[in-house]
Amino acid sequence: MEVENIFRRIPDFRSIVLDKILFESKYPVMFTCKNNKDVYLFICCLMTANKVEWIGTKTTYDNLIRLLENKITIRDAFLNITEDKIIIDYNGKNVEYRIEKRSNIPDNLLPTADEYMDAEDDEYAEEIAAFRKRNTNIEYVIKPRVNKYFVFQYRGKSVLISDDAFPINLDAKDVMQYKMEKIHNKGMAFV
Repeated sequence: MEVENIFRRIPDFRSIVLDKILFESKYPVMFTCKNNKDVYLFICCLMTANKVEWIGTKTTYDNLIRLLENKITIRDAFLNITEDKIIIDYNGKNVEYRIEKRSNIPDNLLPTADEYMDAEDDEYAEEIAAFRKRNTNIEYVIKPRVNKYFVFQYRGKSVLISDDAFPINLDAKDVMQYKMEKIHNKGMAFV
C-alpha cells in the first residue's frame, strides 16, 4: 500500500510526501508527511481487509520534537495545534476524506489518552535533528530595561524582550508591541 499515492487523490494533497515513519508494524502506523510548506502528523486508526482509515492534523516541528522527547502525549501532540482534523477512508479503490473539528472526532479515532511515545534514549535522535533543522521558529529572550515585559509580533514570529545584551534589529513597520501587565514568574517561555 502506497500511502502517498492514496493521499494524493485528495485535491489539497497532490504534492504530499511521506516524510518520517515514527511507528510502524506491517504498515506505517504513525508518520509525518510534508505537503509543500505544511507538515502533518497522521495516525492509521483502522485497518481491516476492506478498509483503511487515517486521521491527520497539520502540526509544527516544535510539536513533533516535544512528542519525540516524551514531553507531551501522543493525543496532545495530535490535538493541540489546530481545530481541523482530516479523516481519510480508503476501501482499496476509492478515497474519501472529510474535515472535522477536534470536538467532533469520535474518541475511538483518537490516540489513547495519557500515552507517550516512550522512546528509548536517542531512539528518535535522527528525526529530532531533522525537525530542528527544518524548524523556522525564532525566539529571542532579552532582559528589559524596566521591570516590565513586552511581547512583540514580528512578521509572524514571537519575540520576548528580556535581555539588552543581545541586540536585534527589527524593522519598525513590521513590529507590533503588546504590553504584559502581570508577570507571576520571573522566567517565561513562549511557544
